[in-house]
Amino acid sequence: MAQTRRESPLARLRYRVAAANLARHLPGEPCRVLDVAGGAGGDALPLAALGHEVTLVDPAGALLECARTHAEGLPGRVHVVQAHAEDVPHLFTAAAFDVVLCHGLLHHVDDRVALLRAVTAPLRPGGLLSVVGPNPAADPLVAAAGEGDLDRALALAGSGRVWVQEVRAALPACTADDVRADLTALGAEPIAHYGIRCVADLVAPPVDPDALEVLELALADRMPYPLLARFFHLLARRS
Repeated sequence: MAQTRRESPLARLRYRVAAANLARHLPGEPCRVLDVAGGAGGDALPLAALGHEVTLVDPAGALLECARTHAEGLPGRVHVVQAHAEDVPHLFTAAAFDVVLCHGLLHHVDDRVALLRAVTAPLRPGGLLSVVGPNPAADPLVAAAGEGDLDRALALAGSGRVWVQEVRAALPACTADDVRADLTALGAEPIAHYGIRCVADLVAPPVDPDALEVLELALADRMPYPLLARFFHLLARRS
């Protein structure tokens, strides 16, 4: 059977580093977590396994069914809702969640502020917002050093766009600074900036995946590596 994107080594690494970053800011007790556009549950299901109650929202029924199947050993901890991110304010009450995940979504929308306002509508005051997005500064490096595609590296350099493999196209990018400003405008307080896959997309195989993960975790919060990582990871508190 072909390997799914969620099962690929780089995808697994993305989820594991994001989870480690997030764990630094979660309280000791179980939380109510909303994962917006969470697909098959790559971020949500490990949180449920730790004892958190997770609600997964995504418009793709097939992905939600996959998440539901993988959640069979976690009774009562995983809820799935087929809906778009923009529907979130109409689906849940205010302060319904302690944590909101918005991973891999902002570069697909035209109005980031409107989207962030929607997904944080049910986040309680003091709640934690986690945002992950592709970092446009990394794309020329990945294209050139990781894939040997110098033409695409040159086209992406300074273009304000990111290469999205799923659609095999360059989409308008947002930077960590852009999103930090958006969050501040919405009254949220940015508290941390991590990098995800700081070097993983640049190393040539074969490589020890465990050693690579140890290195990625060590670099995730050490500047300047987050500035060049494949993904930025911002954490913020709702005021």
